[in-house]
Amino acid sequence: MKVAILRPKEYLEETTELFKRAGFEVIAIPFIKIVLNKEGINRIADLNKFDAIIVTSQTSARILVEHGFKHNNVIAIGKKTAEVLRKAKIDPKIPSKFDSKTLYNEFKDKLKGLKVAIVRSDKGDPILLDLPAKVEEVILYKIEMENGKIQREFIKSMNFDAIIFSSRMIARSFIDLANDLNIDIREKLKNKIVIAIGPPTKRFLEKHGIKPLMPDEYTFEGVLRLLMKLKN
Repeated sequence: MKVAILRPKEYLEETTELFKRAGFEVIAIPFIKIVLNKEGINRIADLNKFDAIIVTSQTSARILVEHGFKHNNVIAIGKKTAEVLRKAKIDPKIPSKFDSKTLYNEFKDKLKGLKVAIVRSDKGDPILLDLPAKVEEVILYKIEMENGKIQREFIKSMNFDAIIFSSRMIARSFIDLANDLNIDIREKLKNKIVIAIGPPTKRFLEKHGIKPLMPDEYTFEGVLRLLMKLKN
């Protein structure tokens, strides 16, 4: 089975190796790129003024750790995010499902009235801004589309059996480029296995007429288990 993995280039090698070890052929293409936001990074030193910090991605965690971040009340979305923080001796709490809506539902009462910083990209889920807390958003990085020659050739060829969309922004980048190329993406994907990691990505694809599968755990390990089940 040939699997297409769409991720920022910083994470492609790690994810590719995971799937190759499981016996899959892999095509790895970045459809978004990460651009550091200097203004947000300059605020890292002031995060100790907040009662709680929400870290929504592995990228945010990595940037925080690289800039000496420490805090004793951190909530992290995802295993990889938590892993990066733990290596820096930060012990985060984690929601039972790795998405913003679950975090909101499970932590809203605990965060009520507190001063909370949401540390993330400029394309974060707005639901966290509705927490019953004194919320501030700290944008550590911006997400930009990757739509060059490699991405165009990939969409034109559609040479894969399964495709994994790991974020809503990656799905948007893919679909926007397909539309620019006048490619009927619903038709092209109807005989492929399409997987969305997490409800926001799944909803976005469904809005564009694509019906993805979603793993029980919103991680690439969860995707791998789903694909192994389908393969067998």
